[in-house]
Amino acid sequence: MPKKTYISFSLGLALLVLSLLKSAGATAVKVDDSGSLVSQSVLPLRWSQVVPDRSHDHSVQGSLQVAIRLDLSPWLNRPVRLFIALPQSTHEPIQASWTTQGRLLAGELRSGGRALVFNSVVRSKQLEESIVLTLKADGRKLQPTQTLAFYFEIETP
Repeated sequence: MPKKTYISFSLGLALLVLSLLKSAGATAVKVDDSGSLVSQSVLPLRWSQVVPDRSHDHSVQGSLQVAIRLDLSPWLNRPVRLFIALPQSTHEPIQASWTTQGRLLAGELRSGGRALVFNSVVRSKQLEESIVLTLKADGRKLQPTQTLAFYFEIETP
């Protein structure tokens, strides 16, 4: 019987961090996402194949809902590019994909990357969205428990 694998993570639930990073000639700033809620803090992953073997898929995956609430008040009425990011994993790379209700763009990324989720003028102080996040990794190499810390970055022209 395959071992169960769990992933616990947060969305970087901290106050606005003014860490400046250089990215594509623009300054990226972490966004305050302390109002965001994850439906479960530990996500059990299941094998994609009922009985994985050498000729089949060895991936494990799991999904959960996340209520995103971002404080965009510092950028009100300004054009921005908003990204979701996942730091580089010290273990097996994680593939993340998500669907949205339409306020943010759906997409995917791998650990160590980021993906554009919003490219427009900020019209309200708070951006709220509900997403379904799906995580996938190679179950043969994944650590039994791994912590993921998604966060959001914003760039202004």
